[in-house]
Amino acid sequence: MARCFPEPENAVSESKAELDLFKSLGEQLGPDFVVLHSVVWISRPGGSGPREGETDILILHPTHGLLVVEVKGGRVSLNYRDRTWNSTDRHGVVHDIKNPFDQARRGKFAILEKINESRTWKKLGIGRFPVGYAVFLPDVGDAGRLRGPDAPGEIIGDRGDFGGLNAWVEEAYRYWAGAGEPTRPIGKNGVDALIALFARVATTRPLLSTRIADEDVVRLKLTERQASILDVLRRQRRVMIAGGAGTGKTLIAREKATRLAAEGMRTLLLCYNRGLADHLREHCKGTEGLDVATFHQVCHRWIERAKEKFGRDLLSDARNALPRGDEFHHHMPLALANAVDALGPRYDAIVVDEAQDFGDEYWLPLEMMMTKPDESMLYVFLDENQDIYRRSANIPVPGEPMVLGRNCRNTDAIHAAAYRHYRGTPVEPPEIPGIAVERLIAADLAAQAKSIGALVTRLLTDETVEPHDIAILLCDPTGRVERETVLQRLPLPKTIKLGRIEDYGRERLTVETVARFKGLERGVIILWAFDRPHSSADRETLYVGMSRAKSALYLCGTREACERILAHES
Repeated sequence: MARCFPEPENAVSESKAELDLFKSLGEQLGPDFVVLHSVVWISRPGGSGPREGETDILILHPTHGLLVVEVKGGRVSLNYRDRTWNSTDRHGVVHDIKNPFDQARRGKFAILEKINESRTWKKLGIGRFPVGYAVFLPDVGDAGRLRGPDAPGEIIGDRGDFGGLNAWVEEAYRYWAGAGEPTRPIGKNGVDALIALFARVATTRPLLSTRIADEDVVRLKLTERQASILDVLRRQRRVMIAGGAGTGKTLIAREKATRLAAEGMRTLLLCYNRGLADHLREHCKGTEGLDVATFHQVCHRWIERAKEKFGRDLLSDARNALPRGDEFHHHMPLALANAVDALGPRYDAIVVDEAQDFGDEYWLPLEMMMTKPDESMLYVFLDENQDIYRRSANIPVPGEPMVLGRNCRNTDAIHAAAYRHYRGTPVEPPEIPGIAVERLIAADLAAQAKSIGALVTRLLTDETVEPHDIAILLCDPTGRVERETVLQRLPLPKTIKLGRIEDYGRERLTVETVARFKGLERGVIILWAFDRPHSSADRETLYVGMSRAKSALYLCGTREACERILAHES
């Protein structure tokens, strides 16, 4: 059987005669033949204006070359005196038609013009090659009567030839082989070049930047659906809300804090990471009655207020009281509690995001800050799996947490990769299929950085992704300065600057550690420096880092490390 493009069962035409002949050629010709149905093209011969061309069937062979076949259904009649042609269909209706031999001849020369435009064809250097044309009339049995000065019998086929199409094709090729100057066979490479020209398979894909924008529309709808929990929160004063990465916790926490402030309550929106606090503060800008800060920023402000008002250094007092304590987890919370005790409470409502990062000592001063402990509102959002700071917290909210059960941020592919490292209540995957997680395999730091540079350049130039929508996250902060230095030396587009969370801007591409990037997200995440994942802390870091990606996730490391991460079982 010959190779056919398209497959005969997929061919479409208003002419049953064409389809019957195409299918029969495919069945009867040998495996060296290629048969193409309904071939169309546009050429610009000699740089002139565009010229359209088409042929019903094109037959290719490595030795015999090309044969352009024009097919006419029905009963065909001609009058050589006035050069008119007509066809009578099965209903007896007569239609004027063009001279099929003239059509076939024009198709032959037009297809040669198109072939000569192909760079791939030119590189083969074949020169003159065998090419001819023929006419086939599947519905008549006496097509020989149509012979004329421009219609030799050797290139005419009819129903009588259906049983021996191989012989008919061979005869048509032989007829043209004796015409003109010597020719060279096109060979297998020539056949492949013509298939690529007239029957290539191509799949378009959206730019990654377009994909990110389109998927963001779906994310918004999913998160709005998830945000219906706000109606439940309206009726409760102390609530704990749990959910995996991407379930919309931060957005819902921000919205709840904004609504509380709009209702006239003095509200504090609190988190652990400075980068997340800056992000939330920017989004809440202009909301009267709402303060946004990290826990330790609140500590600094209250300690300074107490010092200005009472002249006491409460942080120094805390250090003396707890000489073996930790500055961030013991001294500052104690100093904050003393400051609140001295200055008095301030907030009607407190909303805490990423509460799994808050230590046990944080909660007492927060409760003290509430104006009416029995009536003030406390909303706590957390992901129990994201305890990468290695602290536990006795959160002062009774009962079991409400659970957000659907991922609204990641694509399905990213969700599947990140949630391999998740431990907690099952989270449903998002309704966004997305593209597969890709690996940048390289053996050492220099080679890995080079791969990242090439990827970033492609994302910025070919995929038109905005620099601020890309983040390179380091799982292991060890050697951070060295890695940043190597990245700075990469030949990136001159307008692009690398920076940390604090440097966020339209032309800034973020390079940060996973720990400092908690609570944030980007359209594209490149996860780096994870070559030795083994402990539970590494698992949590991978979960957090991978789940920061909205639309595209790239893992850069050794082959062994990448495979281990993607093959990790829950």
